Amino acid sequence: MTVPYRTELSLPAVPHHSVTFDTILQTPASLPPIGSNTTADFGTVNIYQSMPPLAAQSLTNPDGIKCGLGKGSQHTVGARDDKSDNGNDVTGQLGGNANDEDTDIISEYIGHYGLWQFGWTFVLCLFQIPTTFHIFCLVFQAATRDFWCARPEHLSAVPLDVWRNLTQPDGQCSYRDAPYQQLTLDRFFEYFAGFANTTIDALQTDALPMSGGCKAYEFDETSFGQTIVEEFGLVCDRAHLVSIVEMCFLAGAALGSVGSGWISDQFGRRHTLMGFALTQALTGLALGFVTSLELYMALRVVLGFASMSVAVVSFVLVVELVSGRYRTIIGILNILPVALAYIMAAGIAYVTRDWRTMQFAITLPGLVLVSVWYWCPESPRWLLAKGRLDELYQLLERAASTNGLQLPDHCRKSLVVASNNNDESEVAITVGDVFRRKFIRTTLVMIVVWFGIILIYFGITLHLSNLGGDIYINTVIAGSVESIAICLSIVVVLKLGLRINLFLYMVVAGLSCIVMNFVPDGNLWLIITLAMIVKCCVGACNAIIPTFTAYQYPTTMRNLGVGVGNFAAGVALIIVPYLWLLEHVDQYLPMTIMGVFSIIGALSLAVLKDKLSPKYRQRKLAKKMASCEIVHSEDARARIDSHFPRPTEDAGISNIGFAQNESIFL
Repeated sequence: MTVPYRTELSLPAVPHHSVTFDTILQTPASLPPIGSNTTADFGTVNIYQSMPPLAAQSLTNPDGIKCGLGKGSQHTVGARDDKSDNGNDVTGQLGGNANDEDTDIISEYIGHYGLWQFGWTFVLCLFQIPTTFHIFCLVFQAATRDFWCARPEHLSAVPLDVWRNLTQPDGQCSYRDAPYQQLTLDRFFEYFAGFANTTIDALQTDALPMSGGCKAYEFDETSFGQTIVEEFGLVCDRAHLVSIVEMCFLAGAALGSVGSGWISDQFGRRHTLMGFALTQALTGLALGFVTSLELYMALRVVLGFASMSVAVVSFVLVVELVSGRYRTIIGILNILPVALAYIMAAGIAYVTRDWRTMQFAITLPGLVLVSVWYWCPESPRWLLAKGRLDELYQLLERAASTNGLQLPDHCRKSLVVASNNNDESEVAITVGDVFRRKFIRTTLVMIVVWFGIILIYFGITLHLSNLGGDIYINTVIAGSVESIAICLSIVVVLKLGLRINLFLYMVVAGLSCIVMNFVPDGNLWLIITLAMIVKCCVGACNAIIPTFTAYQYPTTMRNLGVGVGNFAAGVALIIVPYLWLLEHVDQYLPMTIMGVFSIIGALSLAVLKDKLSPKYRQRKLAKKMASCEIVHSEDARARIDSHFPRPTEDAGISNIGFAQNESIFL
């Protein structure tokens, strides 16, 4: 190669990077007009060092055009002679985590986290609220309360305690056979052998035959209004149907947690989220009008699938709008509305006191959120992966404008290159890949951990009434402590990492469950205190586990890895309603089982690496930088040698200061 002129060249400066031969060749606009006796003096240049792609994308003209390289940063490229050989990260002190391995071309242009990301992550987090309402509503809509055989209308004046003692001496599901329709109020007492002169013990004999059951029931409405238990008569021989009703929703949720990932990969995060949100809202409204138990259970399956799909896809979309360390922070904060929704659900249930009215009330927020469908952004990273570059460029323009950034002129070309590179490296991923030798240990551990966390989380959350005390107060306390735990976990996670936090939370939750076996009878407040400790710890685990799982797999397998964890969670969801039936064997047996699984899950974490810990990230970054230097050096040498072959003895780095028609290789 020859250079036909000689002049001093002012090179664009890129912080923390050396000016390379590639840089010089890519800046013809900086050259002055070519004269007859013009030469170029490039100074000392390492011709074998290739500029990292990140820096190459950041170059602009020497006048200093603004480029969006980070959060709220207006980085300018100035003109100066930089001859340093520096390998630091190009992002330097820009927004986000400067040395974050999650930096990609999207974050280069719109930043890790800015005003645009804040607005949409806030809106998308709100989708967790109606979803939590539908998951949690059965705590109030199917609450356990006292009941008895209904008094005939003409005997409604009989005192309740007298009626229950005379007609149901052996419990709520027993009933004395008597011609109640023929008995007047006066003859009622005469028929039962003179109530005034008969003792309770005498009445509780087999002198009068017992019937198989009554046709209608009355319920205590002190704490609750009409529930589905009252509506469909789910007591006595039909009491087992309550667990089936709960299982219908959770079975649909289990399918949704697994299937929604594949659907969102095929059709996009935005339309999948909004489509399921609309399905959730319409199904929730339809539930308020049903009059048969069979239709109610069928709609609950659909609602469970849609609700869990909304929860999963909204989480995926939220974390794909941000990058760097904000993925961890926003991923955890995305669960915060779940805890707040518990408190709001308790308030709605307390005010409405009727399951149909409550159903309409908890569905309306979902309908309101669907109205943002038109403005909701698609995941920029999904658009890039699918090669939909026109939509991606328009989205980046809006995001950069909102964040106060300006896209560089070469943005479209860079997106094309990034999309082509993505397509070339993309391979088909199947479920079997997560069970390969390289990932089987991680996958098995994640299955155990997800199962333990979800079993104890929903085991406590959906059965707070089984612990005793006021269900409304218990729910408010549980939601409050979980909210505090989620917020505090962010600070602790950033300091200690995800794995240590998961381990500690799961151990404390498991031990608290087991300790309940040793609490003296009648000490209700100690039981509730232990339950709140469990709720606090497992609530933080529920917020951390999706992010922790995602970081255990490479990018192409993250969605599938989280899906496998969700499948284990789905199995736990189906088991939860039947787990609490074991309390008829022993009062605290369900809590003991949940505690054991929590501790097993915590111990299994010891075999995994915490890929968000500072030490791990420093080692990985150092290894990555070393490999990049080798690759770039070898790639540049091979590329130049292929065009300009030279003798073997001429190997080395030249100090180039050449005049007209001088060869670059001396």
